Amino acid sequence: MLTTQRSTWKMGTGQSLVTVLFLLSLLLTLSACGNTSLQQQASQEKVQLDNLLHHALAIGVPVMLLQPVQRQEQQLAQTRAPFSLFNTQPIDDYYRNLTARYRQLLIQTQGIIDTTIQQDQALAQNALQEFHTALQHQQSNHLPVQQFAQQFSQQQQALAHATTPLQYNVISQQATTTTQALDLLQNDAALLATFHTTIQQMQQARLDVTAMQMQYQNDQQLLARGRLPADFQQLQTLLNAQYLQAVVTSRAALPFVMNAKLQELVTQVNRLKTYGISANTVSTYQQQVQTAQQMMTSTRTLSEYQQFAHLVDQALSSMQELLAQGEAAYLVNQFHQEVTSWGQAHEYHDSYNNTNYVLDAGYMSQGIGSDLDAALSYAQTPADLQNVVDEAQNALFNLHMMEQDYSDKTPYNQVHATDLQMLAHYNLQNQQVLMISLVEQAMRVYQNGKLVNAFQVTSGRNELPSLPGVWPTLERLSPTTFISPDPPGSPYWYPNTPINYAILYHTGGYFVHDAWWRVNFGPGTQFPHYDTGGDESFAGDGSHGCINMQEDQAAWVYSHTNWNTIIVIY
Repeated sequence: MLTTQRSTWKMGTGQSLVTVLFLLSLLLTLSACGNTSLQQQASQEKVQLDNLLHHALAIGVPVMLLQPVQRQEQQLAQTRAPFSLFNTQPIDDYYRNLTARYRQLLIQTQGIIDTTIQQDQALAQNALQEFHTALQHQQSNHLPVQQFAQQFSQQQQALAHATTPLQYNVISQQATTTTQALDLLQNDAALLATFHTTIQQMQQARLDVTAMQMQYQNDQQLLARGRLPADFQQLQTLLNAQYLQAVVTSRAALPFVMNAKLQELVTQVNRLKTYGISANTVSTYQQQVQTAQQMMTSTRTLSEYQQFAHLVDQALSSMQELLAQGEAAYLVNQFHQEVTSWGQAHEYHDSYNNTNYVLDAGYMSQGIGSDLDAALSYAQTPADLQNVVDEAQNALFNLHMMEQDYSDKTPYNQVHATDLQMLAHYNLQNQQVLMISLVEQAMRVYQNGKLVNAFQVTSGRNELPSLPGVWPTLERLSPTTFISPDPPGSPYWYPNTPINYAILYHTGGYFVHDAWWRVNFGPGTQFPHYDTGGDESFAGDGSHGCINMQEDQAAWVYSHTNWNTIIVIY
């Protein structure tokens, strides 16, 4: 009996010990786990963050922008929940904090995505706007740019549907490449014109130019078919080779080929003088002209011609950047002088506050004048400088149209002569155009050269004028909300404003849109005035650079236009 009792006691003691150990283990496990729903919530936030980071990379957000978020996530992954016996509160707090941190990173990542999209969209819009400026300039020079016009339309449609940084970057790259090609096209067109002049001179001398005429026709086709910068670089090489071939095949052609090259050099040296390049620099090139003239009188062989051509080509190449700098600075200076002179001679007297205002503020420094100055100061390459030249020439033409329109007493809702000149100059007769006159404060809508509707508008105030130029449609929004870029307290701040119909015509927030807070539109409303029934805070002055319209008229414009509509302001 004694033995049996001891065995029973040992058995009972062992079972009690196992039970105690089990309960302790269960208690420790429960203490270590805490609230499982909090853990699941933290895990779900991490999954959402990982998915958003993956999405950001997939749509083209740069890795370097996401790296700070990724590092913080890795640091969080290396942390562990605290050990807490009998109390789950520290563990629960850990997972609550973990969830909050993941949510912060989620918000930070979404902010990076949104900012990147906005920045890349603005870059794409700007690149497309520069492409359009170059295209309009070449069209006004009557160069073969049909292929480029089609490309612009395609890229504009791509912009209309783009939503990701990757898509915007593709548009920017394509537009930049095409703009470079347009610049080279202009250079090749000038070389081709010289080649054509040479052929005409040889023809007048009764020389056989059959082969050269065939080459010229082929060159014209190559010029018209070109799309990429490499296409026009190859054409330039081909044109130089054709001059050499003309000399090889016909010694009688030698004087004409040499004369064409020499005249081109003389013309460019004269341009240096016109643009005010230093006398020492001009003198150096004049000496090269004299040297070329001497070589021309004694050249008889192919090798002697090659020496002559090398001298002239080298001189032309070395002065290319000087010419671009000189012409750009000359035209920008001429533009500023004309703007200031005309503005001072044609001021608008505002009886509302007994103050005089210039009518060409959009052309002054607060308008496109500062844009031209900035483009000139930042230009580094001949292509950059050529863009400045193109923009300055366009600005001068638009200014002259505004000056002419100022004296035109034709009613605002009828065809104006300046409208037709703008359509012809920019080759817009077969397009839909919103033609906006700043001196009339009027919009006339043209479809394939025919006037279809007209409205009175309000443009930007003198401090923030609307920008004259020929602009593409860069965005269409209906509805949207305008948010002031200026802080509260600024004289230009405005509260968040719902807009029903908005068409972006220039980067930086320049829209054609409805202004439901105004009653009065038309001449003088771009200056301080009394609005007969609008919001007193905002209706008594011009816009912030936008083109304001009555709401029902803006609705008509929005519904009758598309992404191919051109906005012309002069």
